[in-house]
Amino acid sequence: LLGFSDEILLHILSHVPSTDLVLNVRRTCRKLAALCLDKSLTHTVLLQKDYEASEDKVKQLVKEIGREIQQLDMAGCYWLSGATIEHVARCRSLVKVNLSGCHLTSLRLSKMLSALQQLRSLAIDVSPGFDAGQLSGECKATLSRVRELKQTLYTPSYGVVPCCTSLEKLLLYFEILDRTREGAVLSGQLMVGQSNVPHYQNLRVFYARLAPGYINQEVVRLYLAVLSDRTPENLHAFLISVPGSFAESGATKNLLDSMARNVALDALQLPRSWLNGSSLLQHLRFNNPFYFSFSRCALSGGHLIQRVINGGEEGGSPGGP
Repeated sequence: LLGFSDEILLHILSHVPSTDLVLNVRRTCRKLAALCLDKSLTHTVLLQKDYEASEDKVKQLVKEIGREIQQLDMAGCYWLSGATIEHVARCRSLVKVNLSGCHLTSLRLSKMLSALQQLRSLAIDVSPGFDAGQLSGECKATLSRVRELKQTLYTPSYGVVPCCTSLEKLLLYFEILDRTREGAVLSGQLMVGQSNVPHYQNLRVFYARLAPGYINQEVVRLYLAVLSDRTPENLHAFLISVPGSFAESGATKNLLDSMARNVALDALQLPRSWLNGSSLLQHLRFNNPFYFSFSRCALSGGHLIQRVINGGEEGGSPGGP
């Protein structure tokens, strides 16, 4: 094995789980010890499918190479306790971290993010009991520099969005049940102060995917209402995925009107009930379209194609699709 070139060995080692790489393989000989600490192997650590990564192994891994890790994926690491996940705070060079599916309280999240000043991309769950009031000033300072946020909502909340004043990409997954485990009906009202309204001024991509249920539609309408008040001029992708019907509201109509006036889109996907005719396409402008979804919508296929390839104009030279 050691007769292979470093390039081949690095390729082989890239398929070894990070915990094995650092805690086992690295200790076999000097050559592998050096290669296992190569930046190509330590800058990105994937733990989401490393089911043998025990609490002790993860803690030891962070202790050994925590300062080198720039991207960390712990999505779905349900077997790790919140106390273990809190050790991520030692990875001071983290630029991107995915904590979806991890056990985290508001206080632990605050403590962790307070130490990650280089963070620019974050994925988290917002579960019942989340309290933005428990986020420290240092945590909010980190969030203010985050440019990409993926947020899965299990309770009606804005989550950390109001703190992310530099957001360019917002991915929202609505998984809120209409009732609690005890059978109580949930309300979609979001109780926040005016100063906590989300900031969308730098947003380029907005994506929302809803699970079935009335409450998810109610909460996403509140997110869209904020977006309709001041639609960001740099918005290039607007995509909403909704099962079944999703009736338009005053806020959604205002949003579409504002988008038609202020932005040129590259990607667009709307609920089918929002596209019951071609009037919308007569106003929306398309920049360099690369993705559109109008499936099951009552639109003329020929008219739709003409609008898209001409960049939203009725005529003229076709643009690049």
